[in-house]
Amino acid sequence: MNKVLIVDTSESDRRLMSGLLVKSGYEPIVVGDMEAAQQEVMKLSPGAVIVSAMKFRGGTARELINWQKTEGYGFPVAAITLTQKGIILQTHI
Repeated sequence: MNKVLIVDTSESDRRLMSGLLVKSGYEPIVVGDMEAAQQEVMKLSPGAVIVSAMKFRGGTARELINWQKTEGYGFPVAAITLTQKGIILQTHI
């Protein structure tokens, strides 16, 4: 089963994303801050992806991407933010 790491401060958003992913056949791993995200990235197997809020406790999606590069991880990251104009999705592969 493909794993998806969800990084978001909001517990309700983590639950919502997790539920949608489970229904689609994915195995979500949910965390709310940078330290937990880094710990989970170190355990991910090839093929996993990361879905992240643009900002979360202890960091940002960009900082998580930069940390991955420094540490030699290369998981794709989809960063999501909600604005007055709707949802913005930025990806980094």
